[in-house]
Amino acid sequence: MGVRPAVQLPEPGRFWVRYVPRGWPEPPGPWSNLAAGQLAWGRPGGGCGAIAAGPDPLDDLLYLPPVPPERAAERDRLAREHLAAGTPVLLQLFPGESPETPQTPETPGAVLVHDLLPALLARDLAPLDLLPAGATAAWPLLPGLTDDPALWREACARLAARQVHTVQAFAPPLEPADRRRLVEHAGEAIFETVFHGEPPAERPFACAAHRLGLAPFLPRPLPRPPVLGIENRRIAGMLALAAELWLRLGRPVGPGQILYATARQVDRTTYDLTALVREGNLGFLSWLSGLGREVVVEHAKTGRSSLLTALLAEYVGDTT
Repeated sequence: MGVRPAVQLPEPGRFWVRYVPRGWPEPPGPWSNLAAGQLAWGRPGGGCGAIAAGPDPLDDLLYLPPVPPERAAERDRLAREHLAAGTPVLLQLFPGESPETPQTPETPGAVLVHDLLPALLARDLAPLDLLPAGATAAWPLLPGLTDDPALWREACARLAARQVHTVQAFAPPLEPADRRRLVEHAGEAIFETVFHGEPPAERPFACAAHRLGLAPFLPRPLPRPPVLGIENRRIAGMLALAAELWLRLGRPVGPGQILYATARQVDRTTYDLTALVREGNLGFLSWLSGLGREVVVEHAKTGRSSLLTALLAEYVGDTT
């Protein structure tokens, strides 16, 4: 059965991850911890952990970080087992990796997120040409290294030419040890910027990528039968993304936090919200009100959210 994975709140800025395996074998070299939104620094010979992610099926997104090359088949086997049970799986890869996961209508493949950190630290954009059409890429925003709009335009043009779907940026908090390692990789010329520069923001990158046709957020991966509550997961994802955008746009904090709280309640409830709307029985859910209720009702009737559409359009609009 394995050790049950750690659990966290699924958030759009953390690639919707809920389940994180414990004791994972790290790859050598730098990589992005997407679940934590942090940099990670693997060591040669550090890949001796167990590849296990607890019992299946899990009812939400399972994160499988990168592994040493010699353990890729073991990771892919674990991904196939969870996918077959209905659990959505996020496989984090480096450009050029091709995992062995199923790709059939009955058992779709894992969500593949390509970590661009090693290529960006090496100042080599050629690996970006290896990403497949429809892929998602993760772009860590690092002061003095990956926050140059000229670099964004060049890299996003390459990704758009490959028909990549999503490039999601995140700004990892940097500990002193992270800053020292970044200077070791890139040289003393960036010391001042890395140690004393302003933290980059995600929105300008999202605008630059959007102008080239790239989406700014990974859509929430959903479970499949026999896992239950799939439609509630979809609604909760819309609420959480609306909350994230609301707060990033600098709107009043209170309504944004209420949207996030409503998303978490929707994720937890065992009631079928779409059925409750259809039957006119939403009233007894005391925690569902205001903007959250509007999103739930509109989605049940139309399958969309005008609030989310408007917030996303504002977020990727011209910031100049």
